[in-house]
Amino acid sequence: MGFLNDFKSFVMRGNVVDLAVGVIIGAAFGGITKSLVDDVMMPPLGLAMGAVDFKEQYIPLVVRDAAKKNYEDLKTTLKATANTRINTENFERAKTGQPLLPPVESVSPTLDQMNTAGVPTLRYGLFINTIINFIFVALGVFLIVKLMTMLQKAPPPKPTTPPPPTPTETLLTEIRDTLKEQKAH
Repeated sequence: MGFLNDFKSFVMRGNVVDLAVGVIIGAAFGGITKSLVDDVMMPPLGLAMGAVDFKEQYIPLVVRDAAKKNYEDLKTTLKATANTRINTENFERAKTGQPLLPPVESVSPTLDQMNTAGVPTLRYGLFINTIINFIFVALGVFLIVKLMTMLQKAPPPKPTTPPPPTPTETLLTEIRDTLKEQKAH
């Protein structure tokens, strides 16, 4: 029974409960800041930088022959698919007299397509998202800690009147004053 009682007292201590609450709130706060960064901050920033989606920013690492071949095959397939779609569209446009669309000259595979094709990538866009997310989390935690410190500050102590002297102190004060009077005469 001693082990269970020790465990119960450990779990019920304020620090453990506070830590659990902090972890749960921290996880929820992390989700909020991730959404703030991904859904609110990054789209306007990407738009301001020329309709860039940071999540899709990467550098293909195609130094090896296999990776280079996978990358070229993926680009060739995507270009052929895009041009097939354009040819179909142009066929319909020709019937109605609309101007024809030009063929696709180059394609940029998405990050998912690169991963599916097995092409290694340096995902710097996701890294930028993570850095911005960290900055917002750190700022949020700082503001929460600052607010909690402000709320927990105790008001300055009120000046208190000193307690009345004890009977011994009163008697000693009277003796001192009497000696001073006798010395003065």
